[in-house]
Amino acid sequence: MRRFRSLAEHPFELTFGLLFALVGAAVAFGGITPTSINALLPEWVVRVWGVVQVVAGLLVVVGIVIRYWRPALVLVGLRIERAGHIPFVAATTVYMAVAVAYAGTRALYAGALFLAFAVASGARAWATIVIERAINRARRPGDTG
Repeated sequence: MRRFRSLAEHPFELTFGLLFALVGAAVAFGGITPTSINALLPEWVVRVWGVVQVVAGLLVVVGIVIRYWRPALVLVGLRIERAGHIPFVAATTVYMAVAVAYAGTRALYAGALFLAFAVASGARAWATIVIERAINRARRPGDTG
């Protein structure tokens, strides 16, 4: 296994991880007033959504970066990244369902986008499991890295 790979291998995960963390912080901590579907939802739902975005986004970014910063921590990085994807899948799916239930057809476009993000994030979480299993199978007894 190659010890160094460019962070450019994960442009979407890094971009959306940072984007969700920044936007989530602004939403969760009152930096912006939502004018989208968020304006139609109860404030507590929007705040919880923002906090999940911050935590999940940061975990995804940290999980990716740590693998390249310290290649010996590849398994730790995969687990941290997955720890960000899993709550994001759950929260995006719930958010989508709440938005569509609350706003009806006005939320279909946003709901479809969030469902797409949930599916993509779920696929990436599954990919980290597959990669981790492959690494573990490839390791020989006595390997420490």
